[in-house]
Amino acid sequence: MQLSQLVILLAVSRGSVYGSSETATQFNVGEVPRNGQPYQIVRVIEYIVPYPYQRSPKVSARTSSGVNKEPNSLEIIPAEIETLLTDGQATTEAPKAVKHYLMRILYENKVICSGALISTRLVLTSAHCFPRTLRQPPPRSYKLQASRSRIYSVANLITGAIEDMALLLLQAPLEDPFVHPIDLCDSPLQRNDNVTMYMSQQHLRFLRTKLIPNSNCKRSYAQDENAFITQNMLCALNSNRLVDCQTAMGDVLLHQDRLCGVDIYGQHCSDGGVNGELYADVFKARTQLMHLIERYSN
Repeated sequence: MQLSQLVILLAVSRGSVYGSSETATQFNVGEVPRNGQPYQIVRVIEYIVPYPYQRSPKVSARTSSGVNKEPNSLEIIPAEIETLLTDGQATTEAPKAVKHYLMRILYENKVICSGALISTRLVLTSAHCFPRTLRQPPPRSYKLQASRSRIYSVANLITGAIEDMALLLLQAPLEDPFVHPIDLCDSPLQRNDNVTMYMSQQHLRFLRTKLIPNSNCKRSYAQDENAFITQNMLCALNSNRLVDCQTAMGDVLLHQDRLCGVDIYGQHCSDGGVNGELYADVFKARTQLMHLIERYSN
């Protein structure tokens, strides 16, 4: 706490002291001036000002959870506060500390998108990470980066098989004790379901949020002529602060620690708005994805 002092000066006079240059004598409360003498009453009032809130220092996503707690990144209600308000039962559980199914997609040594490892050879991401051009770069020009900055080669790029999704086929099965595939969504999601939105545009962070009607996403993406909304998409509530909207193409949407959505276009936020984020619905593509996982498992 900080203690500050507010001084209130009450000036009381007799005769013609007002307007003169004479300085009235100050007395502490309780002292009585001589009869007829001008005076000022000086009263000191103390009031309490809360100490400015400070965020806890940032923690690397690779830091062991046994040493540091996971940071609350962009949660609407920070996890520890939400736990207090709900008697120890948060509305949406924080994601597990292990996030090593997340992959960065590199082109010419620059990160262009993120993705999720769904098998030892397949990484799922947004098809819009790879725009169609007359001279499409060969698959080997892309690289995948996982934990501890390890780089993996790409053998093939699979696009067009599933709407708004693409898969990168690893040159060889990924054998890394720090990297594990994530399970696919095993049930359809409904409006208002609690979900966890990952954001990788700058530092890895997450937002506990919920699904909202697709009409909200229509408003958020109205100015983007290349964005189309279909029944195979999910709309999740993003932050209402532009500075906090840090989603990128290929970022994941989780429900009960399963992969249920892949960010299609990246953030389209505005300050103060009801910002929707569009995801390709993984559950609706589950059958096709499972076939591909089986095909490339050997």
